[in-house]
Amino acid sequence: MSSNLRFGFAVNNVKDIAQAKSFYTEVLGLKVQREAPNFVQFEHFAIASDNPDATSPIELYWLVDDADAARRELAGRGAACGPVDAKPFGKLFTVKDPEGAQRFVLEFATSRPSKSV
Repeated sequence: MSSNLRFGFAVNNVKDIAQAKSFYTEVLGLKVQREAPNFVQFEHFAIASDNPDATSPIELYWLVDDADAARRELAGRGAACGPVDAKPFGKLFTVKDPEGAQRFVLEFATSRPSKSV
C-alpha cells in the first residue's frame, strides 16, 4: 500500500476522563504521552470523553501519511469509505470492516491541540 497504512492506537470512550486517567496512571502505572481536556494518550492506547454517541466503546485507528491518497486507494480496492473529514488533530475517514464496524484511518496534523507530556 503506497499510503503506508499502519496500526496507530485504540481509543476507549469513557464517561469520566479524570477517573479513567487516574486508573490507568495510578493503578496500572501507564505513562501519559499526550493530553487534552477530554483526551489522554498512552502508547498505542488512549481514553476520550468527548464522544458520548460513539457506536463502540473501543475505536481502532490506523495511521497514514496522506489521508486523501489512502481513501482513494482503499475505495479503489472496494472498501466502503466515508468522506475525509478535517479535524484539529488531523484528517480522518472511516472504513467499514466486513461486519459493518467503523474503523478509522488518520493522518495526524503537524500541530495538534493535545500537548506532549
